[in-house]
Amino acid sequence: MYNPTEVVIILWFISFITMIGIGLIAPLMSKYAQLLGASNFEIGIIFGSFALARTLAQIPVGYFSDKYGKKIFLLIGTFFYGFFTILYPFANSVIHLIVLRILNGISSSLINPVAGAYVATVAPKEKLGKYMGLFNSALPLGFSLGPLVGGVIAKWYGIEAPFYFCGALSFLSFLICLFKLKNIKINKDGSITYVSKLIVKYETPVKRRFFFMKFLKDRYFFSAYIINLIYYVVNTGIIAYLAVYASNYIGLDEIGALIAATNLTMGAFQKKFGEIYDRDSKYETLLVCGGLLLSAVGFYLLSIFPMCLTTLPPILKMFSALELVAIGGAMFLPAVNSQAMKRVGVEEKGAAMGVFTTSLNIGMFLGAVVLGYLADVFGLSNMYKISSLILIVVSICNYLLNRKKGKLCRL
Repeated sequence: MYNPTEVVIILWFISFITMIGIGLIAPLMSKYAQLLGASNFEIGIIFGSFALARTLAQIPVGYFSDKYGKKIFLLIGTFFYGFFTILYPFANSVIHLIVLRILNGISSSLINPVAGAYVATVAPKEKLGKYMGLFNSALPLGFSLGPLVGGVIAKWYGIEAPFYFCGALSFLSFLICLFKLKNIKINKDGSITYVSKLIVKYETPVKRRFFFMKFLKDRYFFSAYIINLIYYVVNTGIIAYLAVYASNYIGLDEIGALIAATNLTMGAFQKKFGEIYDRDSKYETLLVCGGLLLSAVGFYLLSIFPMCLTTLPPILKMFSALELVAIGGAMFLPAVNSQAMKRVGVEEKGAAMGVFTTSLNIGMFLGAVVLGYLADVFGLSNMYKISSLILIVVSICNYLLNRKKGKLCRL
């Protein structure tokens, strides 16, 4: 018999290993696409196709994971993510990259969102913020190590080598899921039983419309959804374009180290901020608005780093800016994820997480395409300035909305 902590640790390792693999290639994808002749806008399409595919697959995956159990989807996702990743070096055009990114996006929709729904299902309500913060830390921590390793591998063995390594890590995640993770069965009384069966049909089917619009009709869920979407629109500017923006000042291995440090900081602080959220609901607006504003400052400093403090090394200036973005994200993400999930019934966690995670996917799609267009028109530095302004506006609107309703503890 597992306890919730053991389950979260296993799921943490699966997501951690998967995100190391993803982190290996994500920062290099823009440079790899550039070598194939892609413009900033086309780079945006390549990144956006991944997010769009995740968005379209997310909701049905959430539905069927609630109906048949979550382990089978984790197995399928980790296996095929690895398979499609090792095909990247064989791509010889932008179209080929887009097709592979779509296939990767579909397979990735079966991993982290399903694992997150698993955590939300087994976590005690009074510890939801802590457990979600712990689980979510796997994503930035894995993504922090990935770019560092990927940058070094690319420097010494060529830009194609990280794709093979990423595929191997995804297969390792598949094996951990296969041999270490139990499935869960929700009983008629709402209790949970851990079982060895690969597919488990829940005893109490949930009657609902396929697209689950009822989640978005909830004011708290919808508010968290919109804010999270906008945050990821802006955050995509780092994932998709930092390698292009910074490559005139530092090498790929140093860019990988910067992204590694940023995500390491975000992962290290998420659990603590999740505990603060659990301690008292009055901190909710502070965490959301404060996190957005701190990230806004970081984006602005990133936009002006070539012109300010010219005596300092470029890598140190970029590091300072990205650390502010990371701490802001660590404040913001556990509060928003917990806010979205805490009013959802245990039998619908998978569906709700599937819907909520589409905010990340849609945000990344819009961010990649829109920011790519802005970068072509206004330049990359001005793109980061616009990103900073967006976060400030969202933070102010969120604060004023809560103040108007007289509920500063709510989104």
